Amino acid sequence: MRLVRIGTAAVSVKVGDFAWNTGRLRVVIEAAKEQGVHLLVTPELAVSGYSLEDRIFWPEIAARSWTELEHLAKACDGISVFVGLPVRIEAMMYNAAAFIHNGRLCGLVLKRHLPTYSIFYEGRNWTAWAGGVTQVHGAPAGDLVFRAPYGAVTAEICEDLWSTSSPARERVLAGAEVICNLSASPFTPRKNEERKRLVCGAAASLKCAYAYANLLGCDSSRLVFDGGGLIAMPDELVCEGHILSKKSWTLASAIVDLDEIARVRAENTTWRLDAAARNGIGKTQTIDAADPPFVPAPVDLYAAQMPSSFYIGDLKPRKADRDPWLDELFDALVIGLRDYFEKVGAFKRFLVALSGGRDSALCLLMAVEAAKALNEGQDADRYADRVNAVYLPNRAYSSKATESAARGLARELGVPFRVISIHEEADIALRKAAEMAGGEDLVAPTARQNLQARVRGAMMLNWANSVGGLLLVTSNLSEAAVGYTTTGGDNEGGYSPIANIPKTIISRLLGYLARRDGIRAIEKILAIPPSAELAPDQLDETDLMPYAVLDDLLYLYARRRLALADCWRILCRRHPQHPPEQLREWTANFAVRFAANQWKRDQHPVSMKVMELDLDPKTGFRFPVMQSIQHELDALKQADWE
Repeated sequence: MRLVRIGTAAVSVKVGDFAWNTGRLRVVIEAAKEQGVHLLVTPELAVSGYSLEDRIFWPEIAARSWTELEHLAKACDGISVFVGLPVRIEAMMYNAAAFIHNGRLCGLVLKRHLPTYSIFYEGRNWTAWAGGVTQVHGAPAGDLVFRAPYGAVTAEICEDLWSTSSPARERVLAGAEVICNLSASPFTPRKNEERKRLVCGAAASLKCAYAYANLLGCDSSRLVFDGGGLIAMPDELVCEGHILSKKSWTLASAIVDLDEIARVRAENTTWRLDAAARNGIGKTQTIDAADPPFVPAPVDLYAAQMPSSFYIGDLKPRKADRDPWLDELFDALVIGLRDYFEKVGAFKRFLVALSGGRDSALCLLMAVEAAKALNEGQDADRYADRVNAVYLPNRAYSSKATESAARGLARELGVPFRVISIHEEADIALRKAAEMAGGEDLVAPTARQNLQARVRGAMMLNWANSVGGLLLVTSNLSEAAVGYTTTGGDNEGGYSPIANIPKTIISRLLGYLARRDGIRAIEKILAIPPSAELAPDQLDETDLMPYAVLDDLLYLYARRRLALADCWRILCRRHPQHPPEQLREWTANFAVRFAANQWKRDQHPVSMKVMELDLDPKTGFRFPVMQSIQHELDALKQADWE
C-alpha cells in the first residue's frame, strides 16, 4: 500500500501583509510535519492575500510574493506543499499554485478559469492560462504534473473545479493521481455542502484523490471565507475539516492509499480507454521530484480512520434543536466582524446604538461574540471591555417598550449600557431645518423624521472618534432594497455587518439564537412590531408592506431577475391571504423604490457579504443609478392572473 497522508490547511490572511501571511504558513507547515503529512495544500493566493483586486497592478506585489515563496521553500524540507501566489509573465498577471517538494520549488500550475460573475471580477486583473508550459524566474509553469516519491500530483485553482471544462481531466489522463485545489471560495450558508458534492464528484469521475483547501476569515473587508478542507477518494469523502473556525488557521489530514487509485483505474475500462486515446496528446508536462525515498504513513493510523462498517456509512446524528443553516450564518457574521476589527487595526471597541429593535439587537449579539473571539479567544473573559451600547431616545416618539427591551438585552449580555437623550438636539435640528426651509410647515414629513436619525448618527460618530470605536451600522438588506434608511443617519458608521441579511432572516435568526443560547431578552424584542420610531405610532410594515412580501419580491426581482408581472403572479400563490390587487400595488411600490434608491446603496458603508442575494455594487450588484423601469410597471399594470 502507498499510504500517503494529505493535509489541507485553512488560513486567515491579510492583503499585502507578507510577514503576517508567510508567518502563518510556516506555522501550518511545521504542524503538518509534526502530523507526518506528506503533501500539504494551502489556500489560493495565501502568500499575497486575497482579494488583491487592483492592488495586483503594483509591481512589487508579484516581486515580493516571489521573494517570500523562495524563503518559504526553505521551511518545506521533508514535505511537499502547494502554495498560492501571483506571478507576472511579461505584462500578464497569473494566479499560481507553486509546488515545493523537500525544500525545492519544482514548478507552478497556473489558473485557467477566471470567474467574472456575482462578486467576482477576476477578468479585470488576471490573465487566464491558455495551456502549455512556460517559465517563471527559471521555473516551469503552466499545465504540470509532479512525480513525487509517493505518486503523481497536480493542482487546479478554485474556479477550475467549478468549470464545465476543468483542467484536472487532462492532468489525470497525463498520470496525476492526486488533484490539489487551492481555493478562496466565499461563504454562504451550507455552501460547503455544495463543495463536498463537487469534490466527491471530481474524485469519482476522474478516479483520483482530490484535496481541497479554502481560505479562512474576512478578506480585504467584504467577503467571508469559511475555511474547512476536504479530501476525497473515488468512493468516499475521507476528511472534512471544521468550517468557520475562529482560529487563525486549521489543519485537517487523512491517509489515502494511492495504490487504490491505480487499482480503480486499472479496473475501469472507460478511464483506460480515455488515457490510451490521449497517448501523449495534450499540453501537460511531467516534472520529476522523486527524492527523498518515500516512507509510508503507518498502517494502524490508516486502519483507525476507516468506518466501523464498510457497508453502512457512519452517519453523524443531527441535533434536533440545531439549525445548521442559521448556525453557519451567525458564525460567519461573527468571524467577518471580528476579522474586520482585528485586521484594520484601528479600533479599540465595538459601538452599537441599541434601539430595542431587531437589527441593533443582532448587531449587539454579533459584537459580543466577536469581542469574545478577538485574539483567538484568549481574552474572551474581558469581552465587556470591548463592547458599548447606548439608547438614544427622543421623548416625542421613543417608547418605554423599546428602552426596556434594549436595557434588558444589554444586561443579559453583560455589556455597558447608557441612555442618552436626543430631545434637545432634535428640537434644535428641527428649528434649523425650519429656518432653512422658510418655516416649520415647509419641513417635509420625511425630513422631520430623518433629522432625528441624523442627530443620532452624528452623536455616535463623534463618540466613535473619542473612544476609538467601530460604529456598527444596523441597516438590513430589506431596508436597503427600498431606501428605508436615512443617508447621514442610520446608514452612517464604520462597518455594516447585517446589510446583506433580509429582515425576515434577521427575525428568524434572533428567534433561533434566543432558543439556542437561552437569551430571554430577545423574546421581548421580537414581541415589538418593527418600527423606526421616527413618527407617532409608526410601523415599518405600514410604511412599506409586510416584510415577508417585501423579501419575496427582493429575491424574485433582484436575484431571479423575473419580470414584475411574474413576481406578482408568484406572490399571489405564495401569499393568498392578501388580495391580488393589494399585491400588485405592493409590487409596483417595491419596484419604484428599488430603482429610485440605487444612489443610496452606492454610498452605503462597507458591508459584509454572506448571502447569494447581494445589493452591494462593490461585490457584485451593478445596477444603474439612472434608468427607467416604466415599461415593466406598465406590463405589471396590465398583467393577468395566469
